[in-house]
Amino acid sequence: MSNMASKTTQDEPYILGRSFSANARLNLQYFLWKDGGFSLHPRIPAQAEGLRVAEIGVGTGIWLVDLARYLPASARIDGFDIDLMQCPPKEWLPPNVLVQNLDCLATLPDHLLGKYDIVHIQLFHLAVHNNDPAPIIQNLVKLLKPGGWISWGEIDYSRWKIVRTKEGMGIKDNLTPLLEMIGTLAGTRPNWATDDWPIRLPDLFKDYGLVNIAADNRPFPLELLPFQLDTALMASEEVSYKALDRLEGNLGSRCRELITRVFQDRQKLAYNVGRLTVIGQRPVNEAES
Repeated sequence: MSNMASKTTQDEPYILGRSFSANARLNLQYFLWKDGGFSLHPRIPAQAEGLRVAEIGVGTGIWLVDLARYLPASARIDGFDIDLMQCPPKEWLPPNVLVQNLDCLATLPDHLLGKYDIVHIQLFHLAVHNNDPAPIIQNLVKLLKPGGWISWGEIDYSRWKIVRTKEGMGIKDNLTPLLEMIGTLAGTRPNWATDDWPIRLPDLFKDYGLVNIAADNRPFPLELLPFQLDTALMASEEVSYKALDRLEGNLGSRCRELITRVFQDRQKLAYNVGRLTVIGQRPVNEAES
């Protein structure tokens, strides 16, 4: 997940970690997401000379580094985040990659408007307020050249499914209560995991004038489910220390007890969700929209 917004709600601090273990989790999440899929949706043309690419919410910068290996050397890849502490130092990045501080919910600087062929954003669920990504989409569209593309990748929790081995058929499901606890911060806020905005992205893209909209939604293969579960437990543990320990009622400890129970059943019970990527193009001629 990205660090792009410093608030998960209007008055709530970022609830995930920024330690070395959080960095490792983000990188593992990226490669699990990409497995059997893509770094960049194949319908987006990405081999033109002089391509301008932006990522909003770079996290560790892993997407930027990986994509730089596949794009033409003439491509310029800019990464924007409100906090760059998880990225490599700028001098260690590929020569065509630049990372900069930017808040995607604020007014964008004029020199970035209409400059990019591709704008990428992924795993931004905690940065979307009130089940409404429209303020972010509005700013993303402003970054695009005519003919430029947006790609938004998000976990589709509407496809949440508990998956059991034969040995796990009779065991208690502790995963669903854990998701509820994390999603609601132990009942202190609406459950972000039940928000429906990711599956509404195609309609929202259309509302903002994008064309050639396409959605790809695929589950994780079974053999990756234990690794996907590991990342979820790591993120849950981060939230338990960063947010739940600050609340009354020993909530952080209760969350970690649930995590322990889930991990004990790691080879018997896991979950699957959709890996949803939605793309859309700004019309070359605005009259097309």
